[in-house]
Amino acid sequence: MAIDVSKQVAKAEQAFRSKKYELSIEIFLQALQIDPDNRAGRRGVRAAALKKTEHNYPSAFSIKLGTATSRMGMANPSIERRLPSFENYLKLDPKNTSVAHKLAETLEKAGYENGAIGVYEGMVQHAPKDELAFVNLGRLLGAKEPEDAIKHLERALSINPKNQQAIKIRKDLAAELSIKRTGFETATTTHDLLRDKDQAKELLQADRLQRSGDEAGDYMSRLAKQIEENPNDSNIRRKLAMAYQQAQQFDQAEETWAAIIEHDPTDFDARVKLGDLRISRVQREVNAVEGDAEKTPAAEQKLRTTKIREFRTRVAEHPTDLGLRFELGKVLLHDSEVDEAIGEFQKSVKDPRKRFDSLSLLGECFLTKGLFDLAARQLEKALAESPGLNSAQGKRVVYNLGLLRENQGELAQAREHFLEIYEVDVSYRDVSDKVTSISLKMKS
Repeated sequence: MAIDVSKQVAKAEQAFRSKKYELSIEIFLQALQIDPDNRAGRRGVRAAALKKTEHNYPSAFSIKLGTATSRMGMANPSIERRLPSFENYLKLDPKNTSVAHKLAETLEKAGYENGAIGVYEGMVQHAPKDELAFVNLGRLLGAKEPEDAIKHLERALSINPKNQQAIKIRKDLAAELSIKRTGFETATTTHDLLRDKDQAKELLQADRLQRSGDEAGDYMSRLAKQIEENPNDSNIRRKLAMAYQQAQQFDQAEETWAAIIEHDPTDFDARVKLGDLRISRVQREVNAVEGDAEKTPAAEQKLRTTKIREFRTRVAEHPTDLGLRFELGKVLLHDSEVDEAIGEFQKSVKDPRKRFDSLSLLGECFLTKGLFDLAARQLEKALAESPGLNSAQGKRVVYNLGLLRENQGELAQAREHFLEIYEVDVSYRDVSDKVTSISLKMKS
């Protein structure tokens, strides 16, 4: 059992917040000598090293000269002796992804999976195009944090849509989550079990489609022939539409979903699938121009417009579905349609599953409009129901309360809210700058 180094890690994080980066690095490294598998320590030491070198990164010659001993140690046959050498190298050259990958691989071989996760988490902060780091994060987090794992895998696929490892892992995780949410574990009737078997078959077939283009073609040809023989069978058309999607033949997929809807205009599930496909296609366009300052704004606006259109259609068909209203509110807020977003959140707040998020976003809407008293009421209600600062939702509420108090001129309260986040996640948004700037204002 690893020795608890949480106090040392907390001390290192405190040094980081105080901008004592050299001290922070040394405390982190001391903690990692005791517990090599510490995830926060591996992530934190990289953040501190990056900050330390932020405005004065060493030259290639300085790195070569200063890492000579470390490079020798990295070749040591003993894993336990190699690990400090990797970290000492990265202390001087923290942006070296090649060495960071070797460190993560060595940690994983030694059975320190949490440590490897921490290394990859630190890596993607400064190397957002490192496809392999995102794939490995998805792979290692699969059993621990499956939803986060899927997000990392999707990030990898936004960089390279053809990454077969990412496709395979994501599909397996999605299947596991589906089973946990609606599968055999919760099946109580024969109908449930039959439905789950059908889902399992569909997932298996989808996996095959990803593996083999030839097999995908054969499968789709068989389905097309079955449709010719049974033109009124919507289930076959549905399978064909899904097969086209999996094979990334999006025009054919859209046409097939549209044909299903034309045959049965009441098929809401098909409408949702078609809408999701359209959103997904535009998202790919956004991913394709990422980093292009000229093309990105137009692509992102197209995505927001597509989402709004789709969710408005869904809400119009199912006006009592508060979950749909919440999703519409989110995309409206993201598109700065604040008044309309408020109307949707005021309805979705009645859904117990969406109450906290609706309160939080209502507060954000009122804050955007400068209605500070109304914003305070919603955010205080959300804070009372908050899942805590270990969650992104909890941090968002407290951050917005900080913004609210800052706008009201209540600097001491604003600083207190930002400090709450600062103590648990110094990298959250611009909270570090907020604490510094408000502290300066209070002194002047």
